[in-house]
Amino acid sequence: MYDYIIIGSGFGGSVSALRLAEKGYQVLVLEKGKRYRSEDFPRTNWNLRKSLWVPHLGFYGIWVLSLLKHVFILHGTGVGGGSLNYCNQLLVPPDEVFKKPEWGPGDWKAKLAPFYDIAKRMLGANPSPSVGKADKILAEIGREIRGEDTFHINDVGVFFGESDKTVPDPYFDGDGPDRTGCTFCGACMIGCPVGSKNTLDKNYLYLAEHKYGVEILPETEVTGVKPTDDGYEVFTRKSTGIYHLKRAFQARGVIFSGGVMGSVKLLLDCKTKGLLPNLSRHLGNYVRTNSEALLAVTSNDRHADYSDQISITSGIYPDENTHVEVVRFNKG
Repeated sequence: MYDYIIIGSGFGGSVSALRLAEKGYQVLVLEKGKRYRSEDFPRTNWNLRKSLWVPHLGFYGIWVLSLLKHVFILHGTGVGGGSLNYCNQLLVPPDEVFKKPEWGPGDWKAKLAPFYDIAKRMLGANPSPSVGKADKILAEIGREIRGEDTFHINDVGVFFGESDKTVPDPYFDGDGPDRTGCTFCGACMIGCPVGSKNTLDKNYLYLAEHKYGVEILPETEVTGVKPTDDGYEVFTRKSTGIYHLKRAFQARGVIFSGGVMGSVKLLLDCKTKGLLPNLSRHLGNYVRTNSEALLAVTSNDRHADYSDQISITSGIYPDENTHVEVVRFNKG
């Protein structure tokens, strides 16, 4: 029996895995997606089989596309979760976010400040050392719209170092993996082919697994969780291949870290099946996106190439409530 089973290996699950293991707990991480190496990622997102996660079609990529009633969601899967296909952005929310009533009483900005600092250190937050063509255009647009310069360089989780040069771990006193300097290929969102993106498998999960012995089991989808006399039983099925082998694991505690799209659905399934009948009737309410919307922009110049930077480098504020960034894909 494990002390804790963690469902999902994204930002929430990876932090939980490392911090629990540091305290001496025996931890198992269950991940629906696959474990990827830098060379496993596609060269272009037109390679749907390597880009999208549609297992019944044999598509085993890191992108999950979910069409709901009012929104079309892009989210991630794989060992490292959303860190595999997010845009490296490590932004602290503006002050008004911490004043929302859903937080409850207290100064949440002050309470969370030290933990934001820890996360920035663990994820290697730093600004890009340069900007690209699209960033310069964005800066001009910002000045035209607002009459002032709100252009800024964002903190990102990328190891820049010397381009395409591999060096010993630069972050964790040698306990982390070797890292390779960013080549500014723009492929951050389809999976970094270089190894410079600070995905969770290179920090939290790497340390949890290699330093503290956490077990990570990929290609394992959790189908149910039920209480037992001394903890919980977690039911799973193999998420890839033809034969979906079923297994069950036991733990004294379970942490649901499958993101909004994974955890909420699983919890609702457990409630409906009577496995966790005492879950709140409010489950599934007050669910929000991350307040980001993706819009496609094309150039009149067929030969224009804006893939000369990481996926997102900078942003502007056209008004006090709106933040605009340029998102890049790699060439092709």
